[in-house]
Amino acid sequence: MQIMILSDSHVMKKKDLVALLQTHSMDYYIHCGDIYMPYNDLPLSNFYIVKGNNDFSDIPTELNITLDGLHFFITHGHHYDIDYGIDTLASHAKKIGADIVCYGHTHRPSLKAIDSTTFINPGSVSFPRGAYTEPTYCILETTTKKITYYNVKTNTPCNPFIAQKKKTSFLKELFTKEK
Repeated sequence: MQIMILSDSHVMKKKDLVALLQTHSMDYYIHCGDIYMPYNDLPLSNFYIVKGNNDFSDIPTELNITLDGLHFFITHGHHYDIDYGIDTLASHAKKIGADIVCYGHTHRPSLKAIDSTTFINPGSVSFPRGAYTEPTYCILETTTKKITYYNVKTNTPCNPFIAQKKKTSFLKELFTKEK
């Protein structure tokens, strides 16, 4: 089963968001909040969305769903202080027995495994932040648990973590050089 995971589309036009979603025929679509527009009447089935800190529609704040035998916990992340780290979110995920946690808010792609839980932040499809400067989303293949990140502009696979490693290595090298 394939699931497209995206977040933080903010002021992206509805027709552009729908076009992006339709670039891949998926079993399910998960939006981790800050859709910022009326989301009803999207021409997709199996579309799950949670409310972000910039959403004012009647959208659930969190979702617990089971897809392909996996317990998904979906949140925007701002209620779990995600700007300061993943600890609060990880504690909640462990408490509820989540297999996969999907969250957004930071606009930075992130992929972490803590114990038996996979934490996925797809980045932002409209306003990327951090070392990788292109907008991103990802696709999860549930049978293999393979997660592939995509560049929104090209709709091709990308690795947003290489840019982060290069930036971290550069900063580490810069601050450890002897004067």
